[in-house]
Amino acid sequence: MRDNAIKEKNVKIPLYVTVYETISQWLKEGKYKPGEKLPGENILSEQLNVSRGTLRQAMLLLQEDGFIVNQQGRGNIVLSNQNLSRSGMEKIGNPIVDFCLQPVDRVETTVGFQPATQKHQEVLKLRPSSIVAVINITYYSGQTAVGFAMVYMPYEILDDSSVDLENPDTVYEFYIRLLATGGLYSDTKLRLGNARERLANILSIPEGEPFLILEEELYTEYDTPILSQKLFFTPEQHELYIKRKNDRAIKGAKDKQA
Repeated sequence: MRDNAIKEKNVKIPLYVTVYETISQWLKEGKYKPGEKLPGENILSEQLNVSRGTLRQAMLLLQEDGFIVNQQGRGNIVLSNQNLSRSGMEKIGNPIVDFCLQPVDRVETTVGFQPATQKHQEVLKLRPSSIVAVINITYYSGQTAVGFAMVYMPYEILDDSSVDLENPDTVYEFYIRLLATGGLYSDTKLRLGNARERLANILSIPEGEPFLILEEELYTEYDTPILSQKLFFTPEQHELYIKRKNDRAIKGAKDKQA
């Protein structure tokens, strides 16, 4: 019998659930990478020793849970599935990339500079004479724009870090490293918006189309602001995850206080 083969007899749970768990485990282990096509039904059903009907039930579950997408003419394509092994939005990161259903394989970055506006002076705790770097980032999956970021950062942060401001790729790499810095915290707001002309053109969506906006300010552990940003998500290309839990109850003293 082949490795990972599944017997159709004497199972206590529906066989298609077992098939679902097997294939999802393959994806966790990286057997099939994001953007790759899964083998056809005949091959998979033979590998797993199940009927095509059972396999199709499992595939429907995998599609519902965002593991794969069925594309006409191509078959079942593996999605990014980063949620299988990563944290949700409770961890600071790059959510346009982290939660995109398709792999982001290209970014376009532009960098400009402007005097700090009144809002930036307040949010980033800057003097009126300060300069702010304006970093615009467009994210692509293939030829499709899947997200856009407007990042505002005090010029001093880039200058102190000796970032090559003439090279947009270097600025983007610095931005990604900054997001991964330990000890950061954020004030974050997530809301719905409607695409105005400029954003509609960038993301190739109809003007007025609804989309998600994430606005946040990032601070160091010493309460020093390091950037303010607005992130724009195309809803059909993203699923955002937040892992939530209640603190475990502390018995004894708290119970008595209650």
